[in-house]
Formats: sequence, structure tokens, C-alpha cells
Amino acid sequence: MSERAAEVKKKKADRAEKAAMRKAARRERRGRRGKEIADEARSFGTGLSRVISGYDFVVVVLVVMLSFFGVAMVFSAGYYQTINTSDPDPTYYLFRQLLFVLSGFLILLITANIDYHMYMKLADVIMLASLGLLVLVMFIGSSVNNAQRWISIFGVRITPSEFSKVAMIVFTSSFLARDPDNIRTLKGLTVLFAVMLAHFFLIVRQPNLSTAIVIVFIMGAIMLVAGLNMLFLAVPVAAGIAGYFYIITAKTPYHWYRRITSFTDPFSDRQGDGYQVSQGLIALGNGGLKGLGFGRSVAKNLYLPEPQNDFILAVLGEELGFIGFLVLMLVYIVLITRLIMVALKARDRLGFYLATGVAVMLGLQVIINVAVVTSSMPATGITLPFISYGGTSIWSFMIAIGIALNISKGKRKAVRR
Repeated sequence: MSERAAEVKKKKADRAEKAAMRKAARRERRGRRGKEIADEARSFGTGLSRVISGYDFVVVVLVVMLSFFGVAMVFSAGYYQTINTSDPDPTYYLFRQLLFVLSGFLILLITANIDYHMYMKLADVIMLASLGLLVLVMFIGSSVNNAQRWISIFGVRITPSEFSKVAMIVFTSSFLARDPDNIRTLKGLTVLFAVMLAHFFLIVRQPNLSTAIVIVFIMGAIMLVAGLNMLFLAVPVAAGIAGYFYIITAKTPYHWYRRITSFTDPFSDRQGDGYQVSQGLIALGNGGLKGLGFGRSVAKNLYLPEPQNDFILAVLGEELGFIGFLVLMLVYIVLITRLIMVALKARDRLGFYLATGVAVMLGLQVIINVAVVTSSMPATGITLPFISYGGTSIWSFMIAIGIALNISKGKRKAVRR
């Protein structure tokens, strides 16, 4: 072999050796980086597991699913309104609702890590703060569509009645857990009914009858599971029935008369009090079984007023059909069932009462919203939990779920009642 050929062969061998060394070095670097990523993932997973350890994982997953699905639905439902303005911003509702949800999860994380027994000490303060905010609405509240329900705090508009629902869960549960005899004594019942009626009348005055009814039912449910004699419910039930018949016979106030009676045939006054309900029914009918497709609702295009709010279920039914509606209801049912299980496995009376209140709050609000949209009861403004647009509604439910998660944490045993 010539000297020239030997030199060429040596150079090729050197290049091959250097290439092999570079390849080995790359493999080593990738191995080290992969190990670092794996270590970081394990560290993150360990930290995350420490944060959520012991909580009801199903509740967490379902709330995450509902919340981000709600962001998508709010974006779809409110899209046409955001572009039909002098200053179009298609992402207005999207980013605001996303901000509400992300801040809500921060609130959930905080409340989930607060020992729920602390609410026993703060219950009276929370109740008084709730009443104070409702009174404040009377004087400095902002009005929209003849309703005065909102106040601005540090530039953020909130709905105090939404927080009142959680406040009444905390107060009623703590009051009864502090002394179980409160449900059987005249003094205890007087306090509970006085607080209930004070909230009821302050909220009805706004007017916001649906939220007032939800609060009454929440407190009533907690009192029932605490051992309230069913006969005590005869008075408020009789008062409600008497009030209903008074409104439909005397037609006073006339606004309530129209709201109570129009749901039976909303199309008879489809340009008046029955307009929103009739448009919602048309939207549900258009959706059929499978729906028109995400983002393709017709009702949201200036037919259905404020479609991203209380009537977002109509847009959902039109876009995703009965199948989408059914899936959403199944998710709610599973979530409510898990909350009931949290209540049944609570370590003490306080946890049992608190979790029961959260389950009733969620379930009742879903039932009322569905009933209103399907014209099964008089139209009234109440949000669909985790789906409808609005920060206060999201935050109040995140607080409630956080409390329930804290109850679910740790060793469980059946509570003696």
C-alpha cells in the first residue's frame, strides 16, 4: 500500500473516531439532560403530591374540567357580542373568564389548606360581614337593568349575595356544631331563622329572589341533617305558598306576577317577559341531539340577551346538542355525589354540616339554572356553576370546594350524629 493511501486511511479512521466520540458525548449529554428532567419531574410531582395529598382527587379533576370547559363556552357564547361593538375585542370574555378561573384556583388552593375548624372561631364575623356587604349594596351598589346587586371594591365589581351563600354555610354549620342543642332550643332556632330572614329580605330587595331562595334552602338543609323537627318547616313553606298565591291573585307587585306566570307559556309574550326563555327554548330545539357544532350557535347572535351569563346552557345545548347537555349533567351528578361522600366520611359534625351545605349549594344551583332555561320554573337570574361568566360566582364556588377538599383530607371515619 502506498504512503498516500495509508495517510488517507488514517485520516478516515481519525474522522470516524472523532465522530464516534462526538456521538457518545451527545448521548451522554442527552442522558444527563434526561435525568435532570426526570429529577425535576419527580421533584415537581413530589411537591404537587404533597400539596394535593389526601384530597378527594375526583373532585379536583371534575372542578378543573368544568372550569376550563366554562372558559371555552364563555368565549363561544360571548364572541358575537365582543365583535359587535365600536371597539371589537374577540378575546374580551375569554381572557377575563380565564383570569377569574386561575385566580379562583389560587383561592381554592388556599382554602383547601386552611383547617376547616378555624371557621368555628370566625363564623360570627363572617356572618356579620355578609350582612354588612348586603347593607352596603343598598347605599353604594351599582344598578344594572333595574337591579342593584353589585359593589366595587378596589376597582373590582363583586356580587355580595354570591359570597353570602358560602357565609351561611359556614355560619349555620359552625353554630350547630358548636352546640348541637341549638337545633332543638327556641333560642338557637330564633338565631338561625333571624339570620336567614335578614339575608332573605336584603337579597330580595335587590331584587334577587333566586339567590335568596338558595340561601334559605342551604340553611334549611343543614338544619335538617342536624336534626331539625320537620314541623318547623311548616311556617316558611306555608308563607311561601301564601306569597305565591297572593302575587298571582292580587298581581302585586306586577313585575313578580309576570315573572311567575310567564314561564308557563313564554311564547305568549315572546317579545316581553317571555323573550329570554323563548329564545333559550328555540336554541335548545335547534341543537337537537348532536348540536350545530362548537361556536356555531345562532341564538347568541343578538337573539339571546347576555348569552354568556345565566342562559349559557341554552348556547351549550344549541352547539353541543342533547349529548353535550347530558354529559355536563353527568359530570355535575358525579361531583355532587363525591361531595356527599365527603360529608358522610367527615371526621366530625362540623365537617359533615359544611360538606352537606356545599353539596346542596352546588346541586340546587344546577337544578334551578336548568329549570329556568327549560322553562320549568319562573325565569330568575342564577349562574350555572363553573360555566357561566362572572368572577364572584367562580370565586364563591372555589371557596366552597376548597372547604370541602380540606374536609376530605386526612384520616376519615364516620361521624357520630
